[in-house]
Amino acid sequence: MTQAFPPLLQGRSEAERLQWARWVLGSHSDQFLPEMVAAVDQLNRQYPIEQGQPVVNPGATSNDLVVIATQRGRHCVVFDQPLACPVVLFDWNGEGLEPGSNPHGFDVISVATECKGHLMEEAWKRLPPPAGDHYMGFIDDDVLISASAINRLLAVARIHNLSAAQPAVRFGSSLCQEYGWLRQRACTTLHRVPIVEIMSPFLRRDLLDLAMPFLTGVRSGYGLDRFALPLCAAHLNAWRFGAVDLTPLTHVRVFGSLEKRFSNGLRSKEEAYLVRLRVMLAMGFDVDREIYERLEAAVAPAILA
Repeated sequence: MTQAFPPLLQGRSEAERLQWARWVLGSHSDQFLPEMVAAVDQLNRQYPIEQGQPVVNPGATSNDLVVIATQRGRHCVVFDQPLACPVVLFDWNGEGLEPGSNPHGFDVISVATECKGHLMEEAWKRLPPPAGDHYMGFIDDDVLISASAINRLLAVARIHNLSAAQPAVRFGSSLCQEYGWLRQRACTTLHRVPIVEIMSPFLRRDLLDLAMPFLTGVRSGYGLDRFALPLCAAHLNAWRFGAVDLTPLTHVRVFGSLEKRFSNGLRSKEEAYLVRLRVMLAMGFDVDREIYERLEAAVAPAILA
């Protein structure tokens, strides 16, 4: 099964296209991640992310949308204040919420999903996308953060014109060691990052619209954050991602899906490889067709369902 994906970077300079091809498929994470960090550091010297502009009504607006993953209503978001945007509880267990677990009366989606990528795709299909240049956030059930922090994060995203944002990571989080650039920094509001991690991304609509086709059928979501989102942002001339130090998160569990085999027969790294091949094709590069077709065939039943 061969899918059609939105073209990316076609018509750009060969040097830029080859650089992204190296980061997507031509190097190991020990190579491309430090190179991407260096690239955004260079961008920040030219266009500092710390500089912003006053905006009308910073913070959450009625056109934003926050999706909170829950296990029958269990999650770690503390509602210390109301949010001006719609909030949806996504019960990934598919069994419905426990009695009394939705005291705020939020809208609920209850669909059995296998992992974060599956949940994001289902939410995207079932919910109206944010209007205009507004944001859609996807928060894991084990991410500890407050509603007031979400409101401040959305304000920072607007003031600093971010295409993607996430809360910076506290030192106690399991993400802290793997993604050192996401660690909370002292005495700063935000800092520029090459990647926002899939556990709590807030994505602007234009970026989300462009990136979501590369996620179809992928259960884990691996590959969306490292490859599809940065490349799609570069295509939009909007690779302006920020970790918001003002609103850090705590991730209360350790990674649990790295070695899991999903119903499509693939592990997360195989799904990530499929995303990498998809974005390479979108850039107009050749890939190993036998491997690509095998991986697409694995996820095809989910796409057609």
